[in-house]
Amino acid sequence: MAGARRAFYGIDLGTTHTVVVKATKEGNSWKYTKLKLANMPISELDDIKETELLPSAVYFAKDGRVIVGEYAKEAIHFDPERVYINAKIDLGGSLRKDEYNEHTPQEVSTEILKVCFARIVEDGGANASVRISVPAAFSQDKRSDTENAAKQALFDLGYKDLKLVRTTEEPFAALINLVVNESQFINMIKSKKNTIMLIDIGGGTMDIIISDISYQGSNILQASTPYEPAKHDEFAGAKFDYELMKKFMKDFLNHYELYEHEVSDFDRIILEKRMLLIAEDAKKFLCNKENTSRVYEFTCDFEGLCINLSGKVPFKISLTKKQMDIALDGLLNSKEEYGTHQSIKRIIRKTLADNNMTPNDIDCIYLTGGMANYNQISNTIKAVIQKPVIVAEEPLFCTATGVALSLVIQTPEGTSEITKVLKQQLKKREKVADLEYSTNGLVSKEEDSFQEASSNDSAEIVESFSIDISETKRMGMSYYIDVEDRMPVEIISKDETYPCFMKKSDIQLKTSSQSRMSLILYEGHSIYDCNMRLLRKKTVEFSEMVNVGTTIDISYKIDANKIITIYASIDGEVPFEFNTEEED
Repeated sequence: MAGARRAFYGIDLGTTHTVVVKATKEGNSWKYTKLKLANMPISELDDIKETELLPSAVYFAKDGRVIVGEYAKEAIHFDPERVYINAKIDLGGSLRKDEYNEHTPQEVSTEILKVCFARIVEDGGANASVRISVPAAFSQDKRSDTENAAKQALFDLGYKDLKLVRTTEEPFAALINLVVNESQFINMIKSKKNTIMLIDIGGGTMDIIISDISYQGSNILQASTPYEPAKHDEFAGAKFDYELMKKFMKDFLNHYELYEHEVSDFDRIILEKRMLLIAEDAKKFLCNKENTSRVYEFTCDFEGLCINLSGKVPFKISLTKKQMDIALDGLLNSKEEYGTHQSIKRIIRKTLADNNMTPNDIDCIYLTGGMANYNQISNTIKAVIQKPVIVAEEPLFCTATGVALSLVIQTPEGTSEITKVLKQQLKKREKVADLEYSTNGLVSKEEDSFQEASSNDSAEIVESFSIDISETKRMGMSYYIDVEDRMPVEIISKDETYPCFMKKSDIQLKTSSQSRMSLILYEGHSIYDCNMRLLRKKTVEFSEMVNVGTTIDISYKIDANKIITIYASIDGEVPFEFNTEEED
């Protein structure tokens, strides 16, 4: 890399906020820069805002303009039906518009990514490598929608040279950031093998990975993820916002002495959208340590509703930290041992049970994501595992930084330079340990000899070690196929690793028609999963008649982004191909 100023960009397309981080080689070290993203104004009287945290909100104005960011959020108060928030949660759904939504989540994501790509090119990264993070909990359709949104954004902007490498799963990106960039990391390494539970709880998803990190003996600082991850795409910050919104809605109805049936569907949708925005703002305010003893207040303006509220005292939201904790307690400490109600406590316990582990097997917890600043989450986790909980220094940016670093460590030069930095940090720790040892008072000759030998061993390791951050790339979900709505059979196990080149399945499928076959692809945890998703349904006409019961050969391949391509064929026919990136 000598003589060249090379940059790598990581995009964290978040449910609530979107951020872009650039990793640049400057001198003998790497520098991480948060790019400021443009928030275009609605009115010519307002200024363009540039913020490191871009609200993932899009306003499609009546005159055709598209506004992204802070000003789009503000439009909720005067034109709410044209504002889209939390679109990431709904990725992977229908690409068709409905009576309440004129724009799909993929279209909303495209507009947000346009802002990101435009800023990257403006920053001088027209030929740079870019990666986008996706939650580990994302289904095939959600991943596909994210990639298609990125491709459409690049096409709309005419950026042909920008290299969109691929997606990186968010918890793995956070793990890279932890090892390479987190100053607290060195102090987390206590022994030859350290088991760290990494919890990434963002606005729309919650991912948990358990990593074994070691650096003694093999002279390699190794971080691996050999355990079964926990993936939740229906439990995260937005769920907390929803609970606060329900409280505000109840208070609203009580204030105006209304019953639920007196509020029309249109008014309910408008109210909920506004209340969600207020809930997000209240949560952000009260999660700030400086505001824990203060009261969040907001006087609501409900113009545009069909309900006649004129002449009545305006509704004022007032919320303390204690009231917020009470409202959210069910999401932290579910009293149910069984059932469908999710909570932080239940999710942590289930993750341990799924890996045949107990709290004693975990050495410490690393907490990141947008909800990491809510102290009741770390308190709840600590109560379950009884081990230290380390909150990321910059939880809102560590995923994007890790995504950029995932590109850096792919290059031998990048890995070498980052290794040097970690060596220096380990040397500092060894010096501190030696100083503490020497000030502990008199020790026996045997103890002194042992300490000196240990110190020499550590020094040798520090001089010669290298880093290896490896991701166990499992599919995480199983995939099933059936013919003509029969019982689905598994073709890809959740333990299948990716990328995977052409592989023939052992399943036996038979034709049920002489002239065609209809194949249906499902995604789920098991054949009995009540939440199993139908991914694709494809029908092919045979070129000539075949006997009913003819064997259908199934093969598949999986690319680096987990996108699956299925090949189905019978004797004498060209293989029928379809993949999970196609649109229905």
